[in-house]
Amino acid sequence: MRITAEHRNNQGVRQTARHIIVAFMMLLAFTVAAQENQPISTATNADTAKAIVDRYLTLMNYEGLPADSMLYIESSIYDFHDRSDTLVMKRWFLPPHNHRVELWVKGELQLGYLTNGIDNARRYDTIKQVWQKITVPDYYDKGAAYDFHSPLYKWRANGTEMQYLGEKELYGVKVYEVHVETPGMHVREYLFEKENGLLFFVIEHPEVFGGDVDPRNTHVDWRAFTDYIHIGSSLLPYTESYRRNGHVTVINHRYAFVKKEKKKFE
Repeated sequence: MRITAEHRNNQGVRQTARHIIVAFMMLLAFTVAAQENQPISTATNADTAKAIVDRYLTLMNYEGLPADSMLYIESSIYDFHDRSDTLVMKRWFLPPHNHRVELWVKGELQLGYLTNGIDNARRYDTIKQVWQKITVPDYYDKGAAYDFHSPLYKWRANGTEMQYLGEKELYGVKVYEVHVETPGMHVREYLFEKENGLLFFVIEHPEVFGGDVDPRNTHVDWRAFTDYIHIGSSLLPYTESYRRNGHVTVINHRYAFVKKEKKKFE
C-alpha cells in the first residue's frame, strides 16, 4: 500500500493486474488462516476492534473536509478485462449532510440520488428524465450506499458488531483482523496494516447477519484498497478493486474541492 501526495490520471493495466493478483493471494491466505479456530473474548476484543477502526477513521479525517467548499469525486469504474465500457460515478459532498450522486453510462445519466440531509431528497427517474422527490429515509435506504464514507464510518449508528481476531502476517505484511457483523448486511473481515493503520483489504462472506446464506450470492467477495492520497487534511483511497459474484471491477477516483453550490442538493 502506498500513500501518494497527489493523484494520477491513469493507472497502468500492468500495475492494476498486480494489485488484483495480490488480492487473490490475500484471499487464499486468509481462507487458509481462517480455518484455525481462535478463542475470542467478546468484551476485550470488541474494545480492541473499535480502537483499530477509530485509528483508521482518524487517519481518514472525514471531519477535516472544508465546510466552505464541496468535495467532488469522479470515479471511473471498469471491468478489469474490458476497459472500453467505463462507467463514471460523480459525487458531491457538502458538510455536514449534503450528498449527491450520479452514475453515467455511455454519456447518459442512469442513476441519481441527492439529499440535504434534513427535509429534501430526490431520485432521478430515468424514464421521465426528471428528479423526483422522495423521503429522506428512502434516500438513506438506497442513496446512502453511494456515500464516499467507508462502511465503518457510521458503525455506532447502524448497530455494527465488531470483534478483534488478532494479528496475522500475510505475504510479509503484518495486519490486524477485525470481524464485523451489521444487521441485514453481509459478514465481513477487515484487514488493517499494522504499521500505518490503513484499511487495505475486506473479505465479504455470503452469510448475512444471523448466519443465513444469501441464495443470490454464494461467492466469497473482496475489496482491495491499494493507494491512498491526501486531499487537504483528509486521506482518501485513490484505487480500489473488488470482486462481486466472481466478477472483478476496478475503480479509480479523482478528488477536488469545488465552489460551494447548495442548488446541487435541492
